[in-house]
Amino acid sequence: MNKQFFCVARRHGDQWEAMCLDLDIAVQGRSFDEVRSLLGEAVSTYIEDALAEAEPARSQLLARRVPFFVRFLWALRFFRIALSGRNLDGDSPVWLPVTCRAA
Repeated sequence: MNKQFFCVARRHGDQWEAMCLDLDIAVQGRSFDEVRSLLGEAVSTYIEDALAEAEPARSQLLARRVPFFVRFLWALRFFRIALSGRNLDGDSPVWLPVTCRAA
């Protein structure tokens, strides 16, 4: 069974940053493809390591989310683009679904 995690990416100057909002994991790289690969690897490794833990640590690790204000800031970025039809700062956020094998 596979589980899809809610992730986002954004170009910031000549760098990219990507974050899994469901697990509070972030990576940075030089290209979109690099951060997509790094984030997929980071999420997979995190899930594997969390599943190897005993309870209650396992459940706590798998339920970790980014703080509400971080989700809110990402939502504002997407909302601003949806309203204006363009990105004002030129660094568009991108939905980045990451799928991992769930236990």
